[in-house]
Amino acid sequence: MANVSDVVNYLAYLRDRDEKNGEYNSLSNLKLQKLLYYCQGGHYRWDNEQLIDDAQFQAWRYGPVIPEVYRQFSKYGQNDIPNDIGEFRLSNNEAETIEAVWDQFKSLHAYSLVNSTHEEAPWRDNYDEDRNNEIDDLEIQRYFRGDQ
Repeated sequence: MANVSDVVNYLAYLRDRDEKNGEYNSLSNLKLQKLLYYCQGGHYRWDNEQLIDDAQFQAWRYGPVIPEVYRQFSKYGQNDIPNDIGEFRLSNNEAETIEAVWDQFKSLHAYSLVNSTHEEAPWRDNYDEDRNNEIDDLEIQRYFRGDQ
């Protein structure tokens, strides 16, 4: 399993790699949150394992959020998070999941991803406008594996 910081750093790396190759895709805090959620779900779907083991998603107004990561990057507002994020340590399977999610969603606007997550049971079943409920990782696992 990976630390959330490794996944964040790898997503920033993929964004930067694409940009060096002439393809620009944004990576704002809002978009990052949704990509983290889809990385977690994708790893359950493709490898039947948890990807992020040191953070918990919550159901916020704009979809699933890892509060610690949100706070870390909130100072950038709707702008892209910076390029010089840091190192990452991932297994080949973990990196493949993150790359697959990046490739699938990189060209989408953050609000398209928000709308997608609002249609999915893990967020929909936990969202409460008065508080930020945790999304049990088992719900993410069941949803993405199709066990519901």
